[in-house]
Amino acid sequence: MKTIKNIKLLSVLFFAGLVTMSCVKDDDFDTPEINTEEPNVTVNTNIESVKSFYNGFEPVLITNGDNAMYMEAYVVSSDETGNFYKTLVIQDSPENPQHGISISTESTDMYTLFEPGRKIYVRVDGLYSGEFAGLPTLGVLDGEEVGRMSIIEFEERVMRSNEVEELVPNIRTLNGVSDSDLNTLVAFENVQISDSDLGEPYANLTNTFSVNRTITNCERTAEIIMRNSGFADFKNELIPEGNGQLTAVMSKFNNDFQVFIRSTNDVNFDQDRCLEDTGEPGGALLFEDFEGIGTTGNGANINLPEWTNVNITGGSERYEAREFDDNQYAQITAFSSGEAVLEAWLVTPTVDLTGTANPKLSFTTKDGFNNGEALKVFISTNFSGNVENATWTELSATIASGTSSGYAPNFTASGDIDLSAYAGQSIAVGFQYIGSDGGVTTTYQIDDVAVFDE
Repeated sequence: MKTIKNIKLLSVLFFAGLVTMSCVKDDDFDTPEINTEEPNVTVNTNIESVKSFYNGFEPVLITNGDNAMYMEAYVVSSDETGNFYKTLVIQDSPENPQHGISISTESTDMYTLFEPGRKIYVRVDGLYSGEFAGLPTLGVLDGEEVGRMSIIEFEERVMRSNEVEELVPNIRTLNGVSDSDLNTLVAFENVQISDSDLGEPYANLTNTFSVNRTITNCERTAEIIMRNSGFADFKNELIPEGNGQLTAVMSKFNNDFQVFIRSTNDVNFDQDRCLEDTGEPGGALLFEDFEGIGTTGNGANINLPEWTNVNITGGSERYEAREFDDNQYAQITAFSSGEAVLEAWLVTPTVDLTGTANPKLSFTTKDGFNNGEALKVFISTNFSGNVENATWTELSATIASGTSSGYAPNFTASGDIDLSAYAGQSIAVGFQYIGSDGGVTTTYQIDDVAVFDE
């Protein structure tokens, strides 16, 4: 019963604090000091165990017989600026966290009690563990989804510790994040706003729609979505144009990783912007974004100097130049091609890796109406214009997948593919598509092909 008493005391003090703060004319105040006893609970579970209840299909009730289940965690989100709404994101440790989860609730203004770094205790039995658009989430059952628990239930289940720790974000690269980083605090170094978003505000100036802004590295070889709410109080501010560190809460929407900042203090772009006079990656030996192609659309086969675009099975279907949302790219599909077997290759010009120390390859892909894998990437050291006469070695790369209906909303980064084994040689990179009209007809879009030396 001591736990319940503490909760009631906390609620009384919270509302008393609101009354006091309403009399203060200066609204720039810190988290109120509330002296309470440390909640008297027995911690007998953790975020990892809570997430493991979810079976991958539908929310699962968390239960341990008649035993109460409590976990401890540390707050990483803040709804003070409005970029987080009715969600409290927590992780299992203030430093080097291994697991995180998002608590869905009707509560607002939670920053007044649960600021970043605040240790909390959560009673989890009776709640549901699930995912919302791929993001591990804790809440109540709402139809077939994880829904928001009421304010009353939130106040009963989430208890504030007197302990506040400094949060140390995990350092990640833009193309090095994974599902294990979800709902944890991360930081990206040596990054900046993309060239296409340069000079833009965080969100829309004239409406409250949320906006995706793209964060990229200096080489323009990797990127991630920074999602900004149209209700954030910093929405009208321009994103800094420099380079530096971005600290954010790691999130996901379906197949796309994205990050949320707590405030503009998380954006520390105080260094000179990389490559202000060019959109090409620094140290680029080859870079092609397909933006210089004049004619795009159905039948507009790619015909770039020194590039090879060929159908080696005798048909007419080849890589085409396409455009969507002011972005041009290479596209290939077997759909409606009329070809029982379609093997098409798009091959880069020869790239001389003499004098390179750590050569890399990167590119981005997007899939559409995916009904099977059809795209692979290869490298050759003896390509001279004829695909079939060259020797090809397959490279390990991340290629977009899983979009069975429509097209993926964003391009997927391949990752930086190590070519150090080919340093000192001349190479060509080939994108091989094998499909069949009536069989595998997946559409692929390829963009931002780069070979560079780190």
